[in-house]
This record gives sequence, C-alpha cells and structure tokens, in this order.
Amino acid sequence: MPNRRLEDRIRELCARVIREKDPQWENAIHELQRASHEHCLRLDHMTTAAVDIGKPEVFVERRHG
Repeated sequence: MPNRRLEDRIRELCARVIREKDPQWENAIHELQRASHEHCLRLDHMTTAAVDIGKPEVFVERRHG
C-alpha cells in the first residue's frame, strides 16, 4: 500500500472490509487490525510525550481546511 496518512489508510481498509468477499475479506480484516494497532501505538506515544515530557504541541492538527 502506498505511504500515506494512517487515517486515510484506515478509511480505505474499512471500505475494503465492507465490499470484499472471502478470502479477500479476511486479508482486509488483518490489514485493518494492523493499521488500528499502529494508530493506537502512535496515540500512546503522543500521549506519553504530552504528559511525561510536557509537550502538548504534539497534538496540533495537521489537516488544513
């Protein structure tokens, strides 16, 4: 999958899960689980930085518009 924002990848995987049939459905579910896990790890690291290191600016929204 091309390198892009994780949130976009999760949205695409959710759409794939809805439209795929067996056995592709199972592959899409596994990819979605991995992406969700990666997202959770990123949030955990951001939270740790904000709380422990005192850098709340890590939560600045990157989207424009």
